[in-house]
Amino acid sequence: MSAEEELSSAPRGGPWRLRGRGLRLVAAAVAGALVGAAAVAWQQRAGPFAGDAEARLCWGSLSRQDLAPLMREPDGVQAVDVPVREDRVGHDGPTGSCHLTGLDGAAGEWAITVQVHRLDGRYGSGGRWADEFLAGRLTPLGGGLSGMASDGRAWLTFPDDCRAPDAGLALGPTVVDIADSRPISGDESDRRRRDALTRLLIKVTNKVTAALGCSGRLADPVPHMAAPPRYDTHERRDALCGVSGVALAGGRKPTAYPIRTPGTWPVRTCDRDLSLGSPSLRLMTVEDPRLVRIFYGPEYVGARVDSGNDSGFGGIGSNQAWFRARCETGEALFLVRSNGTGHRPGDVRALFPQYAEAEADRIGCGPLRLTLP
Repeated sequence: MSAEEELSSAPRGGPWRLRGRGLRLVAAAVAGALVGAAAVAWQQRAGPFAGDAEARLCWGSLSRQDLAPLMREPDGVQAVDVPVREDRVGHDGPTGSCHLTGLDGAAGEWAITVQVHRLDGRYGSGGRWADEFLAGRLTPLGGGLSGMASDGRAWLTFPDDCRAPDAGLALGPTVVDIADSRPISGDESDRRRRDALTRLLIKVTNKVTAALGCSGRLADPVPHMAAPPRYDTHERRDALCGVSGVALAGGRKPTAYPIRTPGTWPVRTCDRDLSLGSPSLRLMTVEDPRLVRIFYGPEYVGARVDSGNDSGFGGIGSNQAWFRARCETGEALFLVRSNGTGHRPGDVRALFPQYAEAEADRIGCGPLRLTLP
């Protein structure tokens, strides 16, 4: 369909067809990678936020008051939207982005980027995206939602009735994610900022999915979320990351305390010594089978890890080991990765079988007994 055509308000082709009343053309240009992006926009006051006269930002999902807990000068926020559009040829689902910029008092310039996109192992979602959005510093949203949030990052998969069709091992779920430009600092997420970012995430997701013709709305999960994680200063040498039986060779003590996800679903991550968003050591269990699919590509090729049966498959390289286990609830992923900072070359090899076997028992995928090459 050309840029000049409007989508019909009549639903066609199932829940992934954009629909609504008074759809109009919006052309948007954003610096860098967003330059030249254009698509059909939603009427800002359509959908579940039609009664909110102040909801003018990010496709009409957010008001300036929604941003007040995050910045001191919300009235000065500028927004540039790249309208959400369908992929009618491939399997990428809807995509779009919203970029918010402004000043935050003495803190200076501030920006938030909201994206709607499908996670895809072909383009590194299991690496770059997972480093930031599946980190141990984030708290699961709870209530069965596949999503997490901290004071700087938040993400949520589309609801069950609003998913693109499955198509290939490397395609994960469609998500809405939010990234704050502020540097991550401190041992604990700022709970007030985390809660505010979570509520932005829910509002945007409800708006986007309603405009796509999906039924149902998500309630505010904040009252039921766990407290933000803190560094564990009481970790035992024989129970690294709180997992009994996981230990470094020779009973060596790690050089940095861990910070780990509170709760388990959809991801349980334990990180140490974060530097530029990448941990020196990560132990991670991915329980949502849809997220497992994004861990795919050249970095997941290595010498074969043998389970002795058909319980799954995995590999090990110089700094990473992983295993995709077949469980009753679908696939789960166990991963240990080191960037070498403060860790010995054999640490991944020593930790991985202990960790994967213990986690498989915990989530009901066991017994798993791995043999390394």
